[in-house]
Parts: sequence; structure tokens; C-alpha cells
Amino acid sequence: MWVSVVFLVVFAALWSVTSLWLSRQRAARSVEPVHHAAPRRMAWRRHANA
Repeated sequence: MWVSVVFLVVFAALWSVTSLWLSRQRAARSVEPVHHAAPRRMAWRRHANA
């Protein structure tokens, strides 16, 4: 029985820390999304044919 109580306490602690961390991440998020990837459409470059 004590083992299950310890598991329950550990799970509750981890869940509360995770939810607190996620709420802080949501609050710190900027209004505009950050684009880390390159644009999908490549820029067309005009080259003379050889």
C-alpha cells in the first residue's frame, strides 16, 4: 500500500511541475509565431542558358 502512495505522490508532483512549466511557456510565447524553417517556395533565379 505504501508503494502505491509513493507512486501517487511522485506522479502528482511530476504532473504539477509539468503543468506549471507548460503554463509559463504559454505565457511567455510571443504574439507572432517564430519561423525557424526556410520558406517552402524557392526564389526563382533567372540564369542564361549555356
